Parts: sequence; structure tokens; C-alpha cells
Amino acid sequence: MKQLTKEEFHDRVEAVQRARHIFSNLTEGNINKSFQAYQDIFAERERAIFLSTTVLGHRMRTVMDKYNRPKCPECGQDMMFRVLTENKEGIKVQLVCQNAGCDTVLNSTESLEWWQEQLRIKNESEGTNSKVTEGKQEG
Repeated sequence: MKQLTKEEFHDRVEAVQRARHIFSNLTEGNINKSFQAYQDIFAERERAIFLSTTVLGHRMRTVMDKYNRPKCPECGQDMMFRVLTENKEGIKVQLVCQNAGCDTVLNSTESLEWWQEQLRIKNESEGTNSKVTEGKQEG
């Protein structure tokens, strides 16, 4: 999937909104047909009609998708970030394995902002240091 920048994503959302407003009554509310018509007639720049979800599946994109994520120590899959309200142990973030068959959850006393500063943006050099304690998700 092409990773959209924040500006590209914002531009696409606005274009889809314009397409819906202009063409939805002519396309029986089919946003795909509305967006195709908008692109064919009015578009000031080329935009893909469909974006593939083969990389991210059906989950919503997050700000963390632009970073090289830490790998699960158990299965090697990417870890997802779950932000928590800081608890009495000082845990602010949990890193959860994205593999549905793996129940690894790592606790972090660092904030999401700290993680963003430590992780490298995709296509930049690798390398992170982190304060993580291993834990397992209960049933």
C-alpha cells in the first residue's frame, strides 16, 4: 500500500468529500463511482481511486505506521502501540504483537511521544533503544 503522508491523506479526504457532495445523487450514493466521476471531471491532480489494504489489512492507519516498529521477541512480527492512562507501576504504553496467534504484550514506562522520538521513520537508518518490560496478556 502506498503510505500517504499527512498532507496526501488530508487532500484525499477533502477530494472524497467534494466527490460525495457533487456526485452522490447521480451515482445512487456509490462513493466509488462518485470519486471516479470527480477524478475524471474535476480533479486538479491524479489520485488513485482505490487504495490497497494488503499491507495493513482492515485496520485503521495510525500515526505510528510511518515508523519502523519494534519486532515481537516471540514471533518477529511488528508490535502495535496501545496507549494507557499511566498506572501505579508507571506503565504508559503497551506494545502488543500484531500476530493474532501470539499473546505477547510488553509494558513500557515511556510515553508514545518518547517512542516516536526513538523509532526511525521508514526508509531511514535502523536502531532503537527502549525501556520495555515483558508481560503476557491475560486470557
